[in-house]
Amino acid sequence: MTAQWGPAISKNPYLSFRFTGGNAGDTVKLSWVDNKGNSDSSEGSIK
Repeated sequence: MTAQWGPAISKNPYLSFRFTGGNAGDTVKLSWVDNKGNSDSSEGSIK
């Protein structure tokens, strides 16, 4: 998934999405780069 958000997005937005092929207990990793070039990532388990 790629998102191009404009200046009106909140400081701490809520994002939800669906995908197929994952099983309960699998790990999903999200990575991002902000408009200032800072990057981070987070991992979570599928419920």
